[in-house]
Amino acid sequence: MPELPEVTVVVNGLNKTIKGLVLDSVEYDWPKKFFWNGFSIKDLKGAKVKEVRRMGKVIIIALDRNALVIHLKMTGQLIYQNKKTRFAGGHPIPPLNLPAPNKSTRATFAFTNGGNLYFNDLRKFGWIKVVKNDEVDIKKAIGNELGPDPLLISFEEFSTRLKKKPQWRIKKLLMDQAFVAGIGNIYADEGLWRAKIHPKRSVVSLKDTEINVLFEGIRDSFRLSIKKGGSSANSFIDHRGEKGLYLSFANAYHMTGKPCKRCKTPIVREKMDGRSAHYCPSCQKL
Repeated sequence: MPELPEVTVVVNGLNKTIKGLVLDSVEYDWPKKFFWNGFSIKDLKGAKVKEVRRMGKVIIIALDRNALVIHLKMTGQLIYQNKKTRFAGGHPIPPLNLPAPNKSTRATFAFTNGGNLYFNDLRKFGWIKVVKNDEVDIKKAIGNELGPDPLLISFEEFSTRLKKKPQWRIKKLLMDQAFVAGIGNIYADEGLWRAKIHPKRSVVSLKDTEINVLFEGIRDSFRLSIKKGGSSANSFIDHRGEKGLYLSFANAYHMTGKPCKRCKTPIVREKMDGRSAHYCPSCQKL
């Protein structure tokens, strides 16, 4: 599932391609995951795209009065193309350079300039919701309590929120979207490696200095990933395509058996709390 950096890469690309465009029509073939919430195609026809932004891992296409709230989930993709421009972002399977529309296309948003925005989803886990363009309705559409954005939150708030869950394992808490929104498996592993914190440690066991390094480590990992185009997302600007390169710079995630970049001890992978954790058993002691 795309995490905060990957969704940011998609949002940045869409802002460059569809901001200012006017919707002409909407088609979709998977009504179970397209929620109108009392609105209709007539409410979208003629609507202008004001901006594209994110809330946690969720993409919000803000229109004049309404908003499209989109969650890519495991295999979601968004592809915009017209005769001169093509942008694609999201899960790399199926390949984002396939012609669109294709058999995984679930919705098509046509614009008056002749361009189309395609929502592809191979496994049909993602969803689209049409809601009124205000914060209350958008948060309600997302359907769960979202914590603050980890790139905007202060260290003081991060630390305070952390200490409210003293007995939680630190990695499990980092991935709780009610704690902060946008951290998943990749950047939890990366932030903990940077802070030399074992993923099983309880919050109460952490020193303030460790929390500070963790806070900065997660944010630094996010910024590097956004700069490198993300990790699980591929953004194709032409027929050749350009992959997100962050995993080439990863220190722990998917580095099982490779030497730790600090101490050369092999990185291990361990199941905990239903997910895989990657860490250095020497640098990140329990």
